Amino acid sequence: MENDSSGSRISPSSSTISWYDIPLSGEDVLAGLSLIILGIFFMILYFVVARAMFRHDREVIGFRFLFSTAISDMLLLVNYSIWPGITILVKSEIITPAMRHWFQMYMDWVWFSMCYHYMIVAWSRFAAIRSPLSFRSQSRRASYLLCGACYFIALIQVLCTHFQPWYVTFYYEPSAYGMLSEDFNKYMTEGQSIMFLSFHILMVIIPFYFYVRAIILLLQHRQNSMNGQSGLDSSVESRLIIPCICNTFVFIVGQVVITIGTGEGRWATYMVLLLFSANSAVNPVLLLLFSPTIRRKVMEQLHGSHLSKLRKYTPAPLLRETPRSLAEMGGRREDSLQPSSESDIRGPASC
Repeated sequence: MENDSSGSRISPSSSTISWYDIPLSGEDVLAGLSLIILGIFFMILYFVVARAMFRHDREVIGFRFLFSTAISDMLLLVNYSIWPGITILVKSEIITPAMRHWFQMYMDWVWFSMCYHYMIVAWSRFAAIRSPLSFRSQSRRASYLLCGACYFIALIQVLCTHFQPWYVTFYYEPSAYGMLSEDFNKYMTEGQSIMFLSFHILMVIIPFYFYVRAIILLLQHRQNSMNGQSGLDSSVESRLIIPCICNTFVFIVGQVVITIGTGEGRWATYMVLLLFSANSAVNPVLLLLFSPTIRRKVMEQLHGSHLSKLRKYTPAPLLRETPRSLAEMGGRREDSLQPSSESDIRGPASC
């Protein structure tokens, strides 16, 4: 029996081989299509939200950090939803076993980048509330350099860990509806699981610290406003803290569930993929639910694109006049300029 990424046992190798020899079953189609549809739907939704944030990131500085987060989240939707769904439907890992290590490096790079964005987004909410004037004066270049640092540090982390003797590679096994490890016992006993657990705990503690500080500042500003003192306005920047906190909470719940385990069998590994995908898919939903500004920007964007399409495909009316009609109109103008009666010549009668 092999083990999956959550410690669940899957079918023996003989059953795995026979799965490749038979046509797709109803369960296979359900598992593969549901992952693909889920990924494509939330990719489109996220793209619309991210495009709106990018187009207005000069007005709202926080949009810059959320846009960078959206890039990593959309990549994760491909990694944990669309790609595994395709492998199930085509009954193939697609890549060769020799490519597993490099593919795992890419996947870990995207995952670590997303985790570092939790930290930078939490800091941005704290900075926007603590020093709103200096935060609003932050240049676009500086903001995106901070976001780029998340991807760069993640790359350094991947290069420092993936070539260690204790590192175990995971890969997609279509017959298991999810990811398997090449050596699960080695993963659990030689330090890799501890490394991931410590990293995830750190990525929870740091955002938690910034959010607690930000909430305390918001309560202090509200109290000052009630006492008649000058306080922080309920600006767009401060309102963005709600979806960010909710997303961090979803991340924590997902990590706890994956650590505890989701059971045994292929549907257990399928649930692990759903949890990883939901971690990214929930972000655009939370932003639309809790941010009136993002909702308005998205509606303006959709409304504007709809109007542009109407202008593109609706022909402008052409007014064509025949020479005869032009002559008639000219005759009418001349008649209207001539006085119709003697009283018109003399003007109005005086009183």
